[in-house]
Amino acid sequence: MTIRVCPIPLRTLAAAILALGMTAMPAPAGAQPAPAQPAPVRGGAAPRTFTITGVVRDSASGEVLRNARVGLVSSPRAIQTNVDGRFALLGVPEGPQTLRVQYVGYASRLLPLRPDTVTGALVVFLTKAVVRLSTATVQSAIDQSPTVIAIGRDAGVQSISTAQVEAMPSVGEADVFRTLQMLPSVAGAGNGGASLSVRGGTPDQNLVLLDGITVYHVDHFFGLFSAFNTDALKDIQLYAGGFPARYGGRVSSVIDLTGKAGDERHFRASGGASLLSARGVVEIPLGRGSLLLSGRRSYTDVIKSGLYSKLFDFARQGSSAQPQTQVGFGGGGPRGGGRFQQVQVDPSFYFYDLNAKLTYRPSSKDVATISVFRGLDNLDQSQTLGGGFARFNPGGAAPPTTAATPTLNDLTIAQNTGVSARWFRQWSSRLSSDLIASNSEYLSDGNRTASGGLPNGGARFDFGFTETNTVEDRTVRLENVVDLAASSRLEFGGWATRNTVTYRFAVGSTTDTVQNRRNTVRNGDANVLAAYAQHTWTPVPQVDITTGVRSTQYDATGESFVEPRFNAGWQITPSLRFKGAWGRYHQFVNRVENEDVLQGSRDFWLLADTTLRAQGSTHVIAGLLFDRPAWALNIEAYDKTLDNATLFSRRYRQAFGVNTGSFFFTGDGHARGLEFLLEKKRGSVTGWAAYTLMKATNRFDEVDGGRAFPSSLDQRHELKGFGSWQLGKWDLSAVGVYGSGRPYTAPIAQYQIKLLDGRQQTYVNVSDKNSQRLPSYQRADVAASRIFETKGSFDWRVGLSLYNILNRRNVSFRKFDLSTDPIVVTDVAQLGFTPSIDVKLTWRAQRERMTEIDR
Repeated sequence: MTIRVCPIPLRTLAAAILALGMTAMPAPAGAQPAPAQPAPVRGGAAPRTFTITGVVRDSASGEVLRNARVGLVSSPRAIQTNVDGRFALLGVPEGPQTLRVQYVGYASRLLPLRPDTVTGALVVFLTKAVVRLSTATVQSAIDQSPTVIAIGRDAGVQSISTAQVEAMPSVGEADVFRTLQMLPSVAGAGNGGASLSVRGGTPDQNLVLLDGITVYHVDHFFGLFSAFNTDALKDIQLYAGGFPARYGGRVSSVIDLTGKAGDERHFRASGGASLLSARGVVEIPLGRGSLLLSGRRSYTDVIKSGLYSKLFDFARQGSSAQPQTQVGFGGGGPRGGGRFQQVQVDPSFYFYDLNAKLTYRPSSKDVATISVFRGLDNLDQSQTLGGGFARFNPGGAAPPTTAATPTLNDLTIAQNTGVSARWFRQWSSRLSSDLIASNSEYLSDGNRTASGGLPNGGARFDFGFTETNTVEDRTVRLENVVDLAASSRLEFGGWATRNTVTYRFAVGSTTDTVQNRRNTVRNGDANVLAAYAQHTWTPVPQVDITTGVRSTQYDATGESFVEPRFNAGWQITPSLRFKGAWGRYHQFVNRVENEDVLQGSRDFWLLADTTLRAQGSTHVIAGLLFDRPAWALNIEAYDKTLDNATLFSRRYRQAFGVNTGSFFFTGDGHARGLEFLLEKKRGSVTGWAAYTLMKATNRFDEVDGGRAFPSSLDQRHELKGFGSWQLGKWDLSAVGVYGSGRPYTAPIAQYQIKLLDGRQQTYVNVSDKNSQRLPSYQRADVAASRIFETKGSFDWRVGLSLYNILNRRNVSFRKFDLSTDPIVVTDVAQLGFTPSIDVKLTWRAQRERMTEIDR
């Protein structure tokens, strides 16, 4: 595949713009191209320079490629393409030059240029790279450095190829979040789910954006999979810390996802199926734009495969939907009650997600998009308990079963709906604007109540709990970028967000005044207004310095926050780069963890207010990147402090019936670590290995006497690796993960007190917060896939994954049965050996061409 360079003419205003040293963006085809003009010479000794503008596209679909890296082979300075795949490389020295264009998962391109031959804006087509272990001849225009991980030149930045997500061993189907867990900044040896803990942060501290939509519900199947269909994604960017001033509202990291826009020239369709779900993508060209429709739905409510049953049983082990013994915490109020008899439940469960993206180009300088996203999980375990209901009497004789036949309502729904409208304008080669308006709504609704009546018109009963949590996010963002000179770029803009959050947790009957005193109801709304400015200065080609500031006004508390940001890089040698970052960050919508050592942890979203203060964080990062054509080594050290961390727990309060607001505790946190990432780009085996050394602690004045204790996400050591090998037409891959044990809190004793009315009340004493450790985590996975090409327009891809091939019994958490003395401890294991298969069928009007790289 050769590079196609398409000269695109300028409009009539080009002469005036060029007089200012600015090159306009492409004009409609058919007009004569205007030659690129060198910049004016300031003094006879000053070198003459010129500007190169263009757009980077996928050679098969024509889609623009955001975040592609563009630079000169002769200079360490490089820029990234913007949201519309465009770039403007200013200050290019006169004379023959070679342009290098790189994008993760694609073969890099080398393009020889001369100022007299560059007659307009360039269109550079990149092709996806596929490795062939043969003696194939490599074209001179191809740089043999296809990467599956793009290690950012800035501290804390990494991206990964969407094609790599598909090749990674998986549970059921490819998953973007599980792939991100293989990076050193993200914990991968956790509870078996797809949630992301970045550098000791909690999942809610990550800002997850999909085409500008803030996504709150980011998983399916109780957290086992992410809510994003890999087939609908184009670009994946992870900012593990020290992220730039244009992002705000989170204190840990940013995961910025860009959805595919669809082929603007040819109709395409693909569909796939795994043992859990079916999916499909349709791309429709619309002349000046395109329409992409994508959908995925599980058929677990219709067909219960062996894989589904295994996953569901594992997920439900940690779900509070299971019957639990109700006891009181030591020092807390009484929680006496009853329990349901154990019965076999035949649950009905399904999930789905939908993506749609409409792209329209009214002119050569404008692009407008509308993106829609919706995801839902529905679990119904409702039933009629024919065996009746039994009261629980700890330490006493076995209780009799009543003749009542209660109905158990057990329904859990979690859904996220989002829509965004985007208008991007390239005013000139130096100035662009990006305006985004988005609306996101998250709903979590749980209803677990039992109701019924005794025979012969006896008394009725109604107990259990209901929990509802909603988050509404309406945001308008404006981002502007202006290149003041080859060595100076200014970014500025603003955010306006309206948040509305409601939360209600109700225990027992609405007429039970004692239980209602323990209910939690917190509703609120707030406006967040933010403005930012950021300047990047390159005093010499080897050094770049970025300084920025973000100012935020939060009206729920009337506070203002100033968040300075700093980032610097020094290209010490052509292969060795130093990078560092420092920044201040705040978060106003927080997910609160409800600590309950017996029934697991429930969590819910709340707005910051005068009781729950806005969280604040400071990041300090320093690193070295040693980048060679065949391999790369990235080392980063970080120190992250957290202010106003929140814990919700009833066991530390001694007074019965206190206001539930006092169950919230505020403290601080600290995480520091050292990360190593070694990537092998060439050879018979490619992949990467990562090691992380981390320590994360929290401290609350009311917990453990104000002493610091390990965070629930503290994991001192984690080692993981990925390898890929092509054997003929088969793609083989393997994953290995080791992680030291995570901390937990355990009950250590129980005692009973006889109340004045004669009832026995059980109390539990627990260990110091997170003073115990689970066993270490070890796992190895393998996968194999092959594409079967037909003579027509259809291709088949078949993939087989074997998860946890050693059938390692990794402990997810521990359950405690306090109905016996001594306490019975049960290890709840994560998934054992789990095979899965995935089939994908692709139809295209034009066969996609791949670049073959000889290793």
